[in-house]
Amino acid sequence: MSETALAIAKDYPAEKFNLLIPVRTMQELSPLHKVVINEVQISSDPKQKDTYSQSGGLALTKNGLMKLMAAANIQIIDSRPVPTQRCNKCIEIAQRTRQAPKCFECPYIDDVAHQVTIAVPEPSGTYRTVRATKEIRMEDSKATMKDSEFKQFAKFRTEHCESKALNRALREGLMIKSTYTAQELQKPFAVALVMPNMSDPDLKRAMIDRYANNASALYGDVAPAGSQSALPSGEVTVIDADDDIDYETGEVISAYTEVIDITEPEDEPLTCEECGAELIPVTDKTGKEWTIADLVDLSMAHFNRVLCPACYNKEKKAKKAGEK
Repeated sequence: MSETALAIAKDYPAEKFNLLIPVRTMQELSPLHKVVINEVQISSDPKQKDTYSQSGGLALTKNGLMKLMAAANIQIIDSRPVPTQRCNKCIEIAQRTRQAPKCFECPYIDDVAHQVTIAVPEPSGTYRTVRATKEIRMEDSKATMKDSEFKQFAKFRTEHCESKALNRALREGLMIKSTYTAQELQKPFAVALVMPNMSDPDLKRAMIDRYANNASALYGDVAPAGSQSALPSGEVTVIDADDDIDYETGEVISAYTEVIDITEPEDEPLTCEECGAELIPVTDKTGKEWTIADLVDLSMAHFNRVLCPACYNKEKKAKKAGEK
């Protein structure tokens, strides 16, 4: 790995790049992985909203940090609200006294805290977990804002808190400085991205096997040669989960349409899970024919059940009535 670290330091010198990788402490690189360097340009122009002024320098905004997050392939594995420091004290007292805290009387009831956990890819092929927490105390925030600003801020305090917690995690995970000078930001950030080394024959074979297993889990085992598929023959319109249909008018709103060729089944006939009626092809008033596969795809996408057209329309009307 030392050779890789030296090569990175040589190709991306500090005088030309902001290198976001600890080249002196990099672990041994797994033979199944390789390091790719992505270059990200962070603008110091306030109009681009990548940075903001802080303590005489420029700090990265969420917009700038998200660019680096995408370049490093960092994943958010958990994001949740957590008790504030004051709430933790009340919880501890309640556990000892066995009396419920009177939260509705607490002057700090509007304070919020959020915790974000991210996974940062490591050169070893593993992930480093970074967790950060941010707490917003409304009393302190109100003292630094105008009334109109504070009212707007209070509405979205939870979202602000979550964003700031994520920003903290990204700064720690990528070892980003608190502030940069405008001259430093003229240099692009060099972000290390660990990727599978597909030139390795063992990894390539493992990825192919994994893909085959995933396809088998989704669509079932591949039928042996000479056997027949469990779907009807002809051209079938595959209906997306966002599609909808009115059997009275035949209107279909589809994001995309795909035509596939499949063979005739010999399985038991499909029946409606609601009324037990056997599913048969139907033709709507516009003359469009709907195969059994169409009916199954549509009802499963919307209700996760196999329904006949009559029961589908009944469920659809009940759902619309419930939304009103």
